[in-house]
Parts: sequence; C-alpha cells; structure tokens
Amino acid sequence: MVAPSEQMPAYEVATIKPWDGKGFATPLRFYIQGAFGISPNIIGRVIGPDWINSTRYVIQAKPPDSIRDAMQTMTNAERSIENELMQQSLLADRFQLKAHFETREMPVYQLVLAKSGSKLKEEPDPTKHRFGMSPSLFRGSATIHDLIDVLECAADIGGREVIDQTGLAGVYDFSLKWTPLQTVAAPGGESGSPPSLDVEGASLFTAIEEQLGLKLVSAKGPGQVLVIDHIER
Repeated sequence: MVAPSEQMPAYEVATIKPWDGKGFATPLRFYIQGAFGISPNIIGRVIGPDWINSTRYVIQAKPPDSIRDAMQTMTNAERSIENELMQQSLLADRFQLKAHFETREMPVYQLVLAKSGSKLKEEPDPTKHRFGMSPSLFRGSATIHDLIDVLECAADIGGREVIDQTGLAGVYDFSLKWTPLQTVAAPGGESGSPPSLDVEGASLFTAIEEQLGLKLVSAKGPGQVLVIDHIER
C-alpha cells in the first residue's frame, strides 16, 4: 500500500485551488504520476476514477527551510526523490490518496539494434552531454536514455513505455529528424482510420532505423501500474 508515514518529508505549506481556466494547470493524474516517478508521457499507468484525467488543480507548495537547505547538498536524483515524497505526502493529506502498485502486462516498444547495426558515433568526451529537441527533431550529444525520454513524448509512440535493449551505454552524437504521422482522421473521414502515408519525409519508425541504426519493436512487457484504492476531490 502506498501511504506516506509520519517520517516522510512534507511541505510546510501548500495551497490547492480548482483551475479557473486562467494560467497553467494540469489534470491531477499528471501530478500523481510525477509524485510516484511515472513519466507523464506514458498513459495507462494510473488506474483510478475518470475525474482525475480531466479535473485540474493549481497546486503551490513550499518545503520547510530544513528540507530546502538539505536539498542543496543532494544529487539531482536524491532531490527528485525528496520532491516526490513531499508530493506523495500532499496527495495523502489533501486528497486522502491511498494506492498500491501492481505489475501488469502492458503494450511497450523495445528499442533494439537494427540488422544493419548501430550508426551512432560515441562522443569521446562524455562531458559534452548537450542536446536539443523539437516535436520532430533530436540532435546533439546524448545517451540512449535521453533518446527514450524524447521518444516517449512523441505522439507516434502513443503513450507507450520504451524499453532499452540496445546495450549502448555511452554518450553518442545524435541527429534524428522525422515527419510526425497524421494520426487524426481528416474532416468527414472515418474516425480511427489509419495514419495518412501522404506526408513528406520519413516516419519516426523509419527515421530511427535509417538514421540511427536502431529499431522500435512493438511488444508486451511487465509494467508497474499505480492502482488508486481511494481518492477524494
């Protein structure tokens, strides 16, 4: 059962307001996924009432000075965990969240080496770890993990988790450009029709294989799912 104990860090003060349509706010599901380390780009990993997918809140919180000072000496990973724990405490206190993790078989993509082999060149200086991205471009010196983060954000992936099976552990020079698929049916067309192939340039799946020497393979795999047992508005 996922339920913060008294020993877990908590915010000193927090305000939660329903979204009034102005400014920035995200559905509560995104906040829940962030609090439990689930990428917001992966869908189907939080099982709960439908209202968490549409109801938005403006959440502002301030940690106590003791935690804020301690976080100054933490690594990025440690700081991220501390933030997640405080978010979990807030959810338990203000939304009465009770939940548990289950392992379920989910649709995923496996990132593997193409038959032709990797076309990536390893960066001799790992400190040159800088890259840029756009909705259809990924370029720079990066790791496979960075690439996967970008792929999971792409609409073409459909919210699936991407699992690294390349065995590539270094920093590499990436240059990946693709044309996003037209996944929405044209006006007057049949809903759910297959993506249009009448687009200029390579699809994400083709570009990965031709430009990087990697391949995305559709598969089933075990995934951690957060099942909400109780939550209140």
